[in-house]
Amino acid sequence: MSKIGHFEGIRGVAALVVVNEHLLKLFFLMAFSDAAMRSEGFGILEELSFPPFNMMHNGAWAVCVFFVLSGYVLSHSFFSGKHVNHQILCGSLIARYVRLAIPITASLLLVWLFMRFDLFQFTQVAELTQTKEINPYLDHLTLLEVFKQGFGSALFLDNYSYNPPLWTMSVEMIGSIGVFILQGIFLAFKQANNAWIYRLCIYAGLITLLFPTLYIGFLLGMLLCDLRNNSKTNEILDSYSKFWVPGSLLVGTVLSAYMIRGLYSNPFKLITFNGFNPYHEYLYNTWGAFFLLAGIVYSKRISEFFSKPIFLALGKISFPLYLVHYTVMTSLTAFLYISLPINDHLYKSVLSILISLPVMFIVAYYFNVAINEPAKKVTILIKRMFVKVPMHSEKGFESQVSKMNPEQS
Repeated sequence: MSKIGHFEGIRGVAALVVVNEHLLKLFFLMAFSDAAMRSEGFGILEELSFPPFNMMHNGAWAVCVFFVLSGYVLSHSFFSGKHVNHQILCGSLIARYVRLAIPITASLLLVWLFMRFDLFQFTQVAELTQTKEINPYLDHLTLLEVFKQGFGSALFLDNYSYNPPLWTMSVEMIGSIGVFILQGIFLAFKQANNAWIYRLCIYAGLITLLFPTLYIGFLLGMLLCDLRNNSKTNEILDSYSKFWVPGSLLVGTVLSAYMIRGLYSNPFKLITFNGFNPYHEYLYNTWGAFFLLAGIVYSKRISEFFSKPIFLALGKISFPLYLVHYTVMTSLTAFLYISLPINDHLYKSVLSILISLPVMFIVAYYFNVAINEPAKKVTILIKRMFVKVPMHSEKGFESQVSKMNPEQS
């Protein structure tokens, strides 16, 4: 198992958080509102806006985890001492594009297929649950649009029509490009005596420049990977981990639990100064993800926990689950809610979710087998064009190439 294999488990948990947020937004929107807006007797769900419970459905925190993880994982080969040059970086960048584009396009093909058979029930369920989510299926989706969006606009133009979770894909693609460009810059002085100091100055400058953006997550992931693979800093951090790791986990949890929901009646009003800025959520959550992951990386016990088979299995289908869950939710889950002969909203919603949730995992599993895993193999073929290795053993080649990027999100 890769020494960063526990990141697979963390990614799986983060994907579940995103699924949970979308389910709650469709069926229990009040759980995201301020206490002043709630009616009497709302029940236990009214506590979901407050820490630590809100981390179970804080999708903003989850996607910030994805970005920090990407920065770390995409930098692992570069900082771990493996041979990397500009040619390999170029191949890795092209492979990254294909790695994202193929599953994204397939998820849009699934939406197109569902629209063809009129399986979406968003409008009907939205009227009953009074959700404020916008219906993504109002316009007709063509096959041409599927491929234009999957291979282009979803990755570069922030176009997430028909599948709302795709809003992160342009950030993911552009952030990944930035990671490889920065690695290319680092190559210029990688062997210098003071290379770490030069990199630290560049990190500081870029973090200051990109501070209010989501791209800072990729930088923080790179920084964490750099620290972990630098023998001197890693030795210091590892030696004193019992002193700083608990604090890092605590700070990370507090910042990750920050949500704009419940702004005026939860403890976070102290750090928002009673002002409303929706971007603060991502800013705090990104740093929260960084401190949490830093603590996990240097905690053997927590790392082993997330390396358990159940988390690794969840992590393996995390990207497919992220891509297909909204489609299943607005079709099957919505259909069940409308059709079940139950009058109570709570029981009707919970039962619809419990029945459809296993279907989401099944669809994600087969999506992984049919689309996600083949996409990984395509990236290996692309990297073959940029890496000179003996051709006598394809298996040996795949092993070598996989070490260049041990975990592709």
